[in-house]
Amino acid sequence: MNNKNELVQKYITGTQKHIRKQQLRDARRKNGPRVQEKKPRFKKVAPYELDDWKELEELEFENYEPIISKDERERRREIEKSLNGSANGNSKGVANPQITEATPNSSPGISALVVEVSSGMCRVELDGEIILCSIRGSLKAQETGYTNVVAVGDQVLISRNGDAQGIVESIFPRRSVLSRPYSPDQGVMLADLHQIVVANVDRLLIVASWREPYLWPALIDRYLIAAQRNNIEAVICINKVDLVEDQAEFEATIQPYQALGHPLIRTSTVTGAGIEELRQLLDSETSVLAGLSGVGKSSLLTAVQPSLNLKVSGVSDHGLFTGQGRHTTTQSSLWKLKNGGVVIDTPGVRTFGLAGIAPGELAAWYPEMMPLLGKCRFNNCTHIAEPDCAIQAAAANGEISALRYKNYTQIFEELASL
Repeated sequence: MNNKNELVQKYITGTQKHIRKQQLRDARRKNGPRVQEKKPRFKKVAPYELDDWKELEELEFENYEPIISKDERERRREIEKSLNGSANGNSKGVANPQITEATPNSSPGISALVVEVSSGMCRVELDGEIILCSIRGSLKAQETGYTNVVAVGDQVLISRNGDAQGIVESIFPRRSVLSRPYSPDQGVMLADLHQIVVANVDRLLIVASWREPYLWPALIDRYLIAAQRNNIEAVICINKVDLVEDQAEFEATIQPYQALGHPLIRTSTVTGAGIEELRQLLDSETSVLAGLSGVGKSSLLTAVQPSLNLKVSGVSDHGLFTGQGRHTTTQSSLWKLKNGGVVIDTPGVRTFGLAGIAPGELAAWYPEMMPLLGKCRFNNCTHIAEPDCAIQAAAANGEISALRYKNYTQIFEELASL
């Protein structure tokens, strides 16, 4: 009897196991096969010094190291070397220009300064030597929002591929940029693309002439705003003061800019007025000269340092731009002065855009208008035609310059039309 009961119990138990297995098989068919995560293999290694890998010290590996590929191991070694280099000689938290030793036959990694840029090519200065460089194809300007990959003033890494040739491999982060909207066709601006005029400058020398061509105050305002936006010191230079006929008119015109506190230099390459003051200004840091064609930028640089012997030209005497300058400087060029300063001469421009500024934000870039913002009747006041406008009232009673207010209205209308 007992044997019979044991057989029955075994049959019931076996049937239950079969049912459970069948249920598991059905569940797997429904949900798919079970995937087990493969555990990483580990090997025992000798203790490794991780002084420069502080983030790894926080992990408790207990002297175990994962097995990694040879390429990954080499990558980590290179990172460790760069960290050691930063700790020993670069405490500013920025890329160290001297990543590799700069020798004539050096591999990629020589730091150089861009002194001139042309289509797809540039010239760089390396220890007094000028090297013609192509630009690595992987450096795409479209990804940066700029039409030009490299700009004058850029600090770059190059590789040498000949006695006087090289390739730009990478570009260091820029501390400042002066740019303008890209215009592929005359009068057509592409808001999403900008052209870098110069990079890494400390001072913007705004050069204007009293006559030939006539002073253009609205362009001066554009440059002043561009300097503010990029934290660049702005200095105004009024050239050709030998052509001033009415001194009172001249003083009244420049007074609003003197009131802003910007340094203002009066120069003449004919009489020599202001040349020594300009020379002392340019003897330090990196300065970029910007202004209309024909205002005398190249002539001023030649007067400051005659050995530069830059090409100069007069103003046009016919055609659409009669009385305005001819484009003597056709591309930005960098020059090192003998007293230590660096200057960049830019092509003259007849228009200069303020990319990225909405019309409603323009007044905030006029320091004399800032205290009046928020005091108008309407919150969205454009300060042009609305009633009870604090800025219009201030311009009418002379609290702010009528000339500067006129410039504001012109620039506002241009921004609104984009």
